[in-house]
Amino acid sequence: MTDAQSWTLIIGFLTTTVAVLGVVMTSFHRTLQSGLTAVRHELRGEIGTVRVEIDGLRTEMRTEFRRVDQRLDHLDRDVQALTRHVFDRPE
Repeated sequence: MTDAQSWTLIIGFLTTTVAVLGVVMTSFHRTLQSGLTAVRHELRGEIGTVRVEIDGLRTEMRTEFRRVDQRLDHLDRDVQALTRHVFDRPE
């Protein structure tokens, strides 16, 4: 084999290697990109579901806090009435 033939084989092998690496990297990039896109869409859906659940919980908590606030108002009114009854009577 002559010197020119050896260099031609080396360059051909390197060209083939670079081409195969390019195809593999492109395929890997596309596969990774599509997988990440699917994960992104799934996470957005799950986050939307969590937001809906949190909004429902927030509404429920506000309702319960209003009930507790009303009970405390009634309790405060009752304690004031009892205090007036006990301490404001003439002896």
